[in-house]
Amino acid sequence: MRKIFAATLGTLALGAACKTNLPEVGVEWINVYEYDEPHVSCNQHELGGRDDTAIGFYRVLTDNGYVGRFQWGDANAWSNDFVDSDVDPSGDDHNWVDTVDFAYHADHGNVGVFGFGRAKDDCIVSANQCRWGDDSDLEWIVLDDCSELREDGYEIWTQVFQGLHMILSFDTLAHDSSNRGEIFAKKLVAGWTIRQAWWYACEQTEGSETYAAILGACDGDVGIYDEHAWKFGSVSADPVPIAWWWWTHHGC
Repeated sequence: MRKIFAATLGTLALGAACKTNLPEVGVEWINVYEYDEPHVSCNQHELGGRDDTAIGFYRVLTDNGYVGRFQWGDANAWSNDFVDSDVDPSGDDHNWVDTVDFAYHADHGNVGVFGFGRAKDDCIVSANQCRWGDDSDLEWIVLDDCSELREDGYEIWTQVFQGLHMILSFDTLAHDSSNRGEIFAKKLVAGWTIRQAWWYACEQTEGSETYAAILGACDGDVGIYDEHAWKFGSVSADPVPIAWWWWTHHGC
């Protein structure tokens, strides 16, 4: 059973079902993988910095006015937190990832799929199982996982945009950084655009062989390309209906 988690803002305690009018953040990370013979996709090599990078992102935002809704790690990070129940009956994103404005996942990945360390529901979530922004809230998600937005396959993610503004990830392999999330969040709260902040965080934590990438949706308002996180600058309306998608990458 997953431990009960209470997120705090000052003296305010929040559970998953409680909504506020303040911007909200949630993170999940995996360093340790439970060996499970039937679920070989869980059997990944272990990582060391996924907790630090996700929690660093979470702490900077909660220190600057965001409500922390959840921070699940290792065996307490479950795949169905990201899965849409209209696509897969096991999905529970309407209680988790789709209740926050900004989400961060840190683990292994590849184009169109990202991993988990325990086969609570499954060890892998695919883009085909996700529909983000339709239930409540989610504008931006970081998939701090390798190659999610690879140039020859990123189109698989377009189906998940149901109010979502951007996915931030990588066009190439990436490294197990322990401070990328913190660097990224500090630039967000300093008023940098989301795009600028992600490029900078990846420049500081990757080598020149790595390319960061962003996929976004647009309803015709090109300002969404240069929007900010809530509280720190301009934010475009949810891109519904979608006129087009845009993809860009940046050498680190």
